[in-house]
Amino acid sequence: MRLIFSRATVLAFLCCANSVWAGAADALSNFVGYTIIATKTIDSFIDKGKAKKDGFEGCDHDRVIVFTDGTSVTCRTYSYTYSYRPTAVILGKQVTFQGRQVTLLKLIVEDSIYDIGGN
Repeated sequence: MRLIFSRATVLAFLCCANSVWAGAADALSNFVGYTIIATKTIDSFIDKGKAKKDGFEGCDHDRVIVFTDGTSVTCRTYSYTYSYRPTAVILGKQVTFQGRQVTLLKLIVEDSIYDIGGN
């Protein structure tokens, strides 16, 4: 099957694509030195020792985010959002702090970015 697009269709697509990526350079400049460690699906979260299985509700300090593979991370910041089993991207960056190697971790879910720690 061969698809044929008019010039107007291609131009319309390119215009829309440019508006989506217009702020990408500014957003990505905050992640210089970070590496994508993993992409995972969020299964549930745990607040104050109580498991919640009704979706992802953003981060709250010390909330544990549990992934479908059984691994987890701990939130270090607060921001509310709701999604049902969203895909998460985990980024990491090695830095030296007070003479020790430390890994800074970020969790990206949809258009939100969270500081996290490993478990």
